[in-house]
Amino acid sequence: MPGNINFGSHPQNAGETMALRLRGALFVLACGTTWGSEPTLRLRNGVEMPMLAAGVWQYNDTEAEASLVAAFKAGFRMVDTAWDYHNQVGVGRALRASGLPRGALFVETKVPGCGLDPAVSRSNCFADTRRVLEGDLQQLNQSYVDLVILHFPPREAFVLRSCHFSCGAVRDQWAALEEFYKAGKAKAIGVSNYCPSCFACLDGNATEVYPMVNQVSYHIGMGPDASGFFSFAQSKGVVLQAYSPLGNTPWTEKANPDILGGNLTSTLAAAHSVSTIQVALKWLVQHGLAAVTKSSNPQHLAADIDLWSWNLTAAEMEVADNYRVFGMPSFACNFADHAAEMLV
Repeated sequence: MPGNINFGSHPQNAGETMALRLRGALFVLACGTTWGSEPTLRLRNGVEMPMLAAGVWQYNDTEAEASLVAAFKAGFRMVDTAWDYHNQVGVGRALRASGLPRGALFVETKVPGCGLDPAVSRSNCFADTRRVLEGDLQQLNQSYVDLVILHFPPREAFVLRSCHFSCGAVRDQWAALEEFYKAGKAKAIGVSNYCPSCFACLDGNATEVYPMVNQVSYHIGMGPDASGFFSFAQSKGVVLQAYSPLGNTPWTEKANPDILGGNLTSTLAAAHSVSTIQVALKWLVQHGLAAVTKSSNPQHLAADIDLWSWNLTAAEMEVADNYRVFGMPSFACNFADHAAEMLV
C-alpha cells in the first residue's frame, strides 16, 4: 500500500500507460449509448449491456427481493443472479414489483459448472444444463433472460487449475447454451471464471456462437490487466465483467478492508467527495469493465450508481493502477496454462 500519494508521479511503464490511455479513449467512444442514465457496453452480437449490475449473492429470496426493489428505485436496471444463489424466485418478484417494462430491465443469470452442483452432474452435463436453463426461466418467471453465463469451468479445473482435461464437458455445456440462445431464450451468452485454456476448448471446434462475456473477480489493486485477463478478453472480442469489485478476502468472503478504508481509496474518495466504494467501482468502469455490486442499503445503492458525473484524473488512475492488494481473476484455473497441444 502506498504511503504518501503523489498524483503527479510518472508511470512505471510509459508504453503500458499510453496503451491504457488509448483503451480509455476507445471506451469513451464505445459508450455512446445508455441504458436509462447508465452507459452500456456493446457485446459481440450487438446487445447493449449496462455497465453496472445489482448483485444478490449471499441473499435469500426475501433479501434479494428487497435489495433489488431498492436498487431499481435508485436507478439500477441490470440484475445479476444465479441458479446456485438459490434466490431467483425473490429476484423474479422484484422484477415484477419494479413496475418497469421488461425491455427496460437487463437480467443476467448463471448455470453451475459441470459437477459443481447436484443439478448439473459431470456425467450428464449437456442434458442437466438444458434442464437448469429452463429452471432459471421458471424460477425468475421470465420467458427469456438478457444474459446467461456458465458460472464456472467443470469441476476438474479446480483441481488441475486448467480446462485441458475437461474440454469435452466445456463443449457439451456450451452447446446447451448455444441451443438456448438460438431458441431466443437468451439475448446473449457467456462464461465466468474462464481462463485461456477454457476458451481454447471452444476455439476451432465448430462453435457457432462464441462467449460474449467473461465474468471474473476483478478490483482495484489487481492492476489494469490482471494476469493478462483484460488483454486476452479484448483479443477475443469478449467483454469482461467484474464480480467482487471490493476484493474478496478468501478466508472471510468479505470485502478487502484496505479497499474499503485504506490510504489510496480514502484519499481519492476525499478528493472527489465520494465513498471508497464509488472509487473502486469508478476505477473499473473508467477502464472499460462492467461490474457487479450489491447492497441492502438504499443510500449506498444510490451512491454506487452515481459514477457518471465525475471521473478520476489521469494522474489518479496511474497511481491506482500501481496500487496492489491480493486478488486473482479466477479461483478455478490459471491464466498462463493454455498450451493448445494439451487439449483433449
